[in-house]
Parts: sequence; structure tokens; C-alpha cells
Amino acid sequence: MNGSRGMGRIASRTMHLLVGLLTSVSLGFPPMIARGAASDPSELLDRIARPAPAKTRFIEVRFSNLLTAPLVVSGELDYQSATSLGKRIDSPYHEQLNVSGDEVSIVREGEPLRHFSLKRAPELRGMLTAFGSLLAGDHAAVEQHFQIAVAEDGDSWQLVLTPRDPVVARRLPAVFVTGLAKIPRCLTVTEAGGNASVLLLGDAGLEPLPEPLELAALDLRCGNPAR
Repeated sequence: MNGSRGMGRIASRTMHLLVGLLTSVSLGFPPMIARGAASDPSELLDRIARPAPAKTRFIEVRFSNLLTAPLVVSGELDYQSATSLGKRIDSPYHEQLNVSGDEVSIVREGEPLRHFSLKRAPELRGMLTAFGSLLAGDHAAVEQHFQIAVAEDGDSWQLVLTPRDPVVARRLPAVFVTGLAKIPRCLTVTEAGGNASVLLLGDAGLEPLPEPLELAALDLRCGNPAR
């Protein structure tokens, strides 16, 4: 694929795919998490490790300074292995993004197939390794790429991942994952410039979206810290 702008778009979509593949099966929304209840990350990482293959439906709400209103998309995440991942968008348009080894392919309805090599973006390659390690329960590999913070309140928990790579951190300052017991249910990605995406996973996506649709309302529902 030619052009830095096109490469940047695919890189951004790939980043969203990687953070979205933290889960396989999800149900409902978690209760609000009590702040300051720090826990051992290793125990939580053991609980949320996922064997391949795994799939989950999702609703994603994207907040961008370039949009006049939040964009809501829905589809399915597909985790086949640590190096084989997919994200299908069914609505409001059709798109399929696949990662196989170092190669990313993306096709959108009415557009030609595009390709992108992770060799051109080592920060994304590192993210792929890290998220594959997260799903596999490899604590050391996860901590190589992220600073990890955990808060728990009973069965409810929040996992905060902060990229160690400064290149990744400039694009993706933090990832918040909230869940209940073994099930991650809500995932929020903060981006540079105040942009953000919230993924409602599995049955959580069946709940009506708040009106008006604002990031603060989804943060409250997901148990994220105040911005």
C-alpha cells in the first residue's frame, strides 16, 4: 500500500484490533470499581488468559475530534492464535481486517484489498507480541511491553495497561479493561489528542447506549477513572 496516510490508517485500525482482542467471551457490564484497591497483576492475568481459538461480538464507539458525532460500529473479533487475529465490522459498513504473522490485510466494501507489513511498524509488532502474550498468560512478556496496574473490588476488577515504548505511548497512552471474575467486559482505548474508543464486548453490547452518547457516560458505565 502506498502513502504514509494510508499506512497510518491501517496502523490505527490494527492497533484497535490488538487491544480489542483482549477477550473471547463477555457478558453484561461490571459494577463500579472501588479506587485504590490494588492487587497482584499476575493473579488477574492468570484468570483472563484465553485459549485459542476464541470469538466475541462487540459494539465499538469511537470518539474523534474529526467527527461531528461518535461513530458506532459492530462486528466480531476473532483470535485464532498469538499471530493470527481478525476483526470483522458488519455495521454501518462492511470491513474485514486480518493479521497473519507480520502481514496485515484489510478490505472494505467497495474498496480494493490493501496490505501492510508490521515490519514497517515495529511498535505494532511489539503490541501484537504483547497482546498474544496477554491472552496466553505470559506475564513476563506482557510486562516487557506494558506497565500494569490492577484494582479489584470483590469479583470486579480493572486492568490498566500503559505502553512502555514511547512511540506507542504517544499514539496510545493507556488501555483500560474492566471485568467481572474471569470475564473482561468493557475496554477503553485512550488516544493522542483526546480521542478514544470504547468496546462493549459480548452481551455488554446488547445494552442500550446512553443518551446523549458521550464518553463520560460510557466511562461511568465501564468504571473508568474520571478524565
